[in-house]
Amino acid sequence: MTMPDSVSGVAVSDATVSGVAGRPRDVNYDLLRVVAMCLVIGVHVINNYMPVKMTLAGSAEVTRSVLFALFMVCNPLFIMVSGRFNLTFDAGRLGSTRSSGRLPGSGSDARAGGGAGQADPSSLAPYVRYYYKRFISLIVPYLLYAGGMGFVAYLVIDHRSVGGAVSGTLFDLFSGYDDSVYWFVFMLAGFVLATPFLAAMMRTIGRSGAWLLVGLAAAVAAAEQICNLAGYPLVFLQSFPWRGLLVYYLLGFVLEYYPPSARARYGLYALAPFALAWTVATPHLFTGQQVQVGRTLTVAFAIVVMTVFLFFRYDVHITSARLRKAIIWLAGYSYTIYLVHSPLSKVLIGPRMPTPTNGWSYAGISVLMFGATLLAALLFAVIADTVVLKPVQRLLRKVRL
Repeated sequence: MTMPDSVSGVAVSDATVSGVAGRPRDVNYDLLRVVAMCLVIGVHVINNYMPVKMTLAGSAEVTRSVLFALFMVCNPLFIMVSGRFNLTFDAGRLGSTRSSGRLPGSGSDARAGGGAGQADPSSLAPYVRYYYKRFISLIVPYLLYAGGMGFVAYLVIDHRSVGGAVSGTLFDLFSGYDDSVYWFVFMLAGFVLATPFLAAMMRTIGRSGAWLLVGLAAAVAAAEQICNLAGYPLVFLQSFPWRGLLVYYLLGFVLEYYPPSARARYGLYALAPFALAWTVATPHLFTGQQVQVGRTLTVAFAIVVMTVFLFFRYDVHITSARLRKAIIWLAGYSYTIYLVHSPLSKVLIGPRMPTPTNGWSYAGISVLMFGATLLAALLFAVIADTVVLKPVQRLLRKVRL
């Protein structure tokens, strides 16, 4: 099966995940993509698309709040996987380097001053190829699926004319910077544009500099949260959108090439339940505060995110060949599932769900809605990718720049 050849939060190529020729595919990253994909569906089900918004109380509301905070790990996970692979870009080579277990440009290649895979460092060709590949794997699916579903919705649901549907679709496609369900695509596209320069920075600063950068980000996050809780928000920091997710983008690369020791990982795992509890309790302890998850970086939630990332990266060992194939196959459709699950869930599935009457029925309907959304989105992805997306991407890849 041929998969998209860049990470779009959920889509990674076979070559990129497999690493250099002859090395086994790192299925743990496919597993991370599947986990993040399921979490993003889960958070939408329990917090956005239930047919009736219930006001839960007591243990039911506590459970929903904990699940919501845990499910919101999905966004940072997608970003960390994206950063881990995209930030291996090296303009001194013929394109994005393969995952060989060491930093691009390091080791014997760096000491020898280059090699057969080196390109003229002043050439723009590697940048052009990099951006074109990311356009094919990140933007083309977005234009096809988000644009196609939006156009049909305007025609069928809003009963607009063809011209009105085209106008509405174009506006939605290019105006969803912050409030669209596709905000993730806009944000990741910005990171991808900056990746060649961020990659050069990460190679230059090395291990000490990388961890220092993470430490400074954590210190800023801690200062921001303390000021928010004290009622004196640092407004100038809030003017930088997605500043927290940018840190996760860099952190995915750092945790791969400068991984913590097993002892440090286990210490992090021990702190994670307390960090999750603090994240959930914050709005109850401090009046007016929201749960600090998702696009916001806080030290507590970063501990939860890193725990999930490191656990599935280093401490889950998949030995079954059939299970590995199933995970790889499902991960191959994860980006399409991300793009289409929201309109399917909100428009087609949610209105057909029964109305919950109490906490138990809310839980049961949430599980039912999750399963229906995942199956519907997977079925759509398998058919649409085979019939539409992959032929278009194959055609675009034949273009010689």
